[in-house]
Amino acid sequence: MKIRYFFLLAMMLILSWGTSAAQDAVGEKTPSTLAGVWQMCFYRSASPDVPGELKTSNSLKILSDDGHFTNIVMMQTGAITIGYGDYYLKSPGVYTEVIEKNIHLPQLNGAKNDLHFELKENGNLMYLKYYLATDIDGNQLNTWCHEIWKRVEMPAEYPHDIVR
Repeated sequence: MKIRYFFLLAMMLILSWGTSAAQDAVGEKTPSTLAGVWQMCFYRSASPDVPGELKTSNSLKILSDDGHFTNIVMMQTGAITIGYGDYYLKSPGVYTEVIEKNIHLPQLNGAKNDLHFELKENGNLMYLKYYLATDIDGNQLNTWCHEIWKRVEMPAEYPHDIVR
């Protein structure tokens, strides 16, 4: 009876240690610095020689702290999800999206897409670039796509001029 109790206790300890180690490994793959809601941006200028002012768009990227991502576009008729899947940190400066479904770039469905990123302005601006080999019809593109994302932050108090 004491031997059974000892083995049961030993197994519980081993299992709890394994679960803890697995949680630590998942935590290392999902960078907390990227987790959050990001809004796509672009530069607008009256001059072709100057980048201009950084403006926000109607596209959002949600990077959850549990390793899931969702891309959303806000439209006048309502919001739609245009892509989702999982993501993990591949190396410093590169995270990989494992794309489950993407209606904007359907050639990436089921694929792993490496996104090279650089965080600026205290981690509130993310400059992304990723490689696209083909278009939706399989035509060779062999091009790098560049995007700028701004972290969506909560203000200290509710804005008085907000329209909901």
